[in-house]
Parts: sequence; structure tokens; C-alpha cells
Amino acid sequence: MSSTIQSFRSVLLTATQTRSIEKRFGHLDLMRRAGKAAADFLIARTTRNSGVLLLAGPGNNGGDALACAAELKAAGYDPLVVLLADSEKLPSDAREAYRRAVETGVRVVTAIPAANDAEWIVDGLFGIRLKRPLNGTYVDAVRAISEARSTGANVLALDVPSGVDADTGAIVGDLAVEADHTLTFIARKPGLMTGAALDHVGELHLATLDLELESDSSSVSAFGIDAARARMRPARANAHKGTHGTLTIVGGANGMLGAVLLASRAAMRTGAGKVKVAWLADPHPQVDPLMPEVMMRSASDLTADGADSQVERAALVVGCGMGTSGAAVRVLKAQLQRELPMVIDADALNLIAQSADLAALAQRRKAPTIITPHPAEAARLLGATTSSVQSDRIRAARDLAKGYNCIAVLKGTGTVVVDGTATTINTTGNPLLATAGTGDVLAGMIGALLAQGYAASDAARIGVALHGAAADALAARGVRRAVAGDVIAEIAAL
Repeated sequence: MSSTIQSFRSVLLTATQTRSIEKRFGHLDLMRRAGKAAADFLIARTTRNSGVLLLAGPGNNGGDALACAAELKAAGYDPLVVLLADSEKLPSDAREAYRRAVETGVRVVTAIPAANDAEWIVDGLFGIRLKRPLNGTYVDAVRAISEARSTGANVLALDVPSGVDADTGAIVGDLAVEADHTLTFIARKPGLMTGAALDHVGELHLATLDLELESDSSSVSAFGIDAARARMRPARANAHKGTHGTLTIVGGANGMLGAVLLASRAAMRTGAGKVKVAWLADPHPQVDPLMPEVMMRSASDLTADGADSQVERAALVVGCGMGTSGAAVRVLKAQLQRELPMVIDADALNLIAQSADLAALAQRRKAPTIITPHPAEAARLLGATTSSVQSDRIRAARDLAKGYNCIAVLKGTGTVVVDGTATTINTTGNPLLATAGTGDVLAGMIGALLAQGYAASDAARIGVALHGAAADALAARGVRRAVAGDVIAEIAAL
């Protein structure tokens, strides 16, 4: 039986959920299917003369590596397995895989060869069950993999790169395999999609092992450009600027005008009918020469029951370049009391983190509210450290959503969006977004979607996916360094 290898499947399964499925389908010899999928992956990229070195650990991940070696041997390859465990103490399925490998003539040794010229290294040391730092022989094994990769070998990790937490994306300890490819089994895992893991996973592939999973089998799912496009509405033939909504962006204190300019330009490109900027700067700009369509006024003109509250479709973005002055506090307090859909970003988040009164206002809002913190801002809101946020980004985003009664968008590699019990991890984007101002662009994009009448959960997810896709479009054209304005230029086409 040939296991299907796919690029995407929306459901993401934790280690516990995956183990439950493995138990339910254990009668199907899933280890042999996993080994066949891994062998098929390698056969498609190599010749029979290619050297393949497989490192097998003490658990079922090691069994997957042994099963892969047996399949390669049957296909005419001459793989070498380094078994860093006692074969008699392997789990039952892994022992059976070891027996098959030996019977097919696979060479099995117990130490990493001093001289190794393998073209492919297969990491089968530890899979989804690893919860403690690597030590002893396994540290040496990971370093040997790294050395081989530095001299040109390709690295394939089975299920999860050893040392990566499959649930959180954190590195267990301070050492993990850096793979060129990861072939994960049954379903993708949340920890392969976000955080530090993205520097270790390489290109992610999925082997379903021919299992059909229920669509509601996980509360975490992947969300990318295809999902975003499926939720986007075509413009109606009789549309006008009023039906496309009015977005007011509040911020832009002296010395930080660029943040609002970026947000407002992005909002226009994302389809808002009208965009107004309420400036804290005094005096404030009267026009944006690069986007004269944006209207300008002073933030002091805004009140808690401002005129935009009477507009059929209207939304707010608060915080871009807002600063933390007394005036900023007063303006933010007033805006939090307006019953309009709102995106809270940047300095507004920092002010809320510093003030119990502002936090209470944010938590009591009845209108849809989306917060868009980066990890350091999230840490301030949670009274935690940035490292603790990054160690479990899904948990942190859920804590934010629950604690502030909102939709939480935790930015970063593999942006996490939480809306009630639904959690998604964004699959678009790349390091071109690691530059000042891209967060302001995202806030403007999400705000524009809110103004157009999208549900807050859709506005957040679509905005994040389009934002990343714009950076992906830049990278596809060969751009290696970008600024936030470059991302805006890509939005309209998306």
C-alpha cells in the first residue's frame, strides 16, 4: 500500500491526539506504512547508488526509521542504520520493524561511523513523545547530523525533528535537529507550524498513512491563502464607497507619523471605502501625498459617540504610533468605549498592559475586538516573559483571547489566531516581514476588512494570511530585503 504524501491538510493534531489515533488504527501496522512513505519520499529524490544513513532511537520513531530502511533495501538500496538503543528494549512494533530490517539484509550498527559520505541522513531518533532535553549519545547524534548537513548531506526528519516539541514548536532544551525536510505522519502537528521549530523543520510534508480523519478531530487548524480566498467576498455590482465601509485609524503621535501612514495606505489597498486618520500629532499632516485619498483630522475631534458610530459599516484601528503620553491615554480610553468593531495594536496594547482601568474597559467591550500583539507585547499583557510566550505560543494566544474577551492575533513565525475555542496557525509569510512597520500594515488590513463587514474572526485570519502572502509574492520575485511599504504594493493583487 502506498501512503499518500500531501503538502497540506488543515487539521493539526497534538501528540496526545496522534497517539489516540495510532491506538485506534494500530491493527493496520502504521509503522510499516510510515516506513513505506519515508522510503517512497527518498526514492523519489535519489538513485539506488545514493548513500542513506538512518539514525534510529529507542522508541517508535526509531521503528519508523528501521521500517524505512527495510523498504529501501527491498527497493535495491543499501541503507545503513545506526541503532542508538538496545534492540531487545524497543517497543513491540519497533522490535518487529528491527526484525524485518535484519531479515531483509539491512546493515545495522550501534555507533555513528567516523567517516560518513551519505547523501541523505534520516533522523529517526525521537518523535512526538520527546519532552526532555536530549543528552548523552543523542547529543552526539544531533551534532553528527549537523556536521553532515554542513558538508552537503540532506536531512530528512521523520514525523518531528528530534528535539522539537510537537505541540508547542519550542526546542526541548537547547538542541534539536535542523532538517531540510520533515515528513510528518497522519496529520501535521501544531509545533511544526509556529515558533522556533520553523528553523528546524525545513520543507514540511505530510504522509496521511491513508487514514481518513474526522474534520472536528482537532481544535487547531492551519489557515493559508487558499482558505483566505475561500472566505473573501466578491464586490457587488452596485457597490459604492459606503458599502465598503469607513475605517478610522487613531494614532500617529509626534515622531511616529509613519506608523499611521503605513496602516492607512494598507487599509485603502485592502478595500476600505473610506479611511480617516485621527492624529495625535500636533500639528498633524493635512494630506498623505502618496495616498491623498486618506482623510486627516485631529484625534481631539473624536469622542466616545463619534459620528462614525452612525455609519452603517465602520471600524476602528487604535494604537499605531500612538505613544504613551497622557493624551494617548485619554484618547484610548474614549475609543475603548465606542461600540464599533476595533483592532487594538502597538502602543494601545502597551497602555492597556500598564493600566488596570484601561484593561477593564477593553475586557468589557461588547463590540468585536481584535488585538494584534507581537510576543513582547503579549508578554506585557499577560504579565509574563517573552520567552514564556514563545515557549507555547498557542497557550499564550488562548490566554490572551480569554483574558481580554477578544480575538487574539499573536504575531510572529506561524501567527496564531484564537477566536473562542477555535485556534488557527497561519501558513503564509517569510522573514521579509521582519522589519519595522509591517505590523502597522497588518493592523490596517484587518481594520479594512472589519470596516467592509467581515466577521471579526474572518477579518483577523484573512488579514494575516494576505499579509503573509504579500511577503511570499515578494520572495517569489527574488526580493531578499524589503520594507513595509513593499508589502502594501502587493496587497491589491491579492
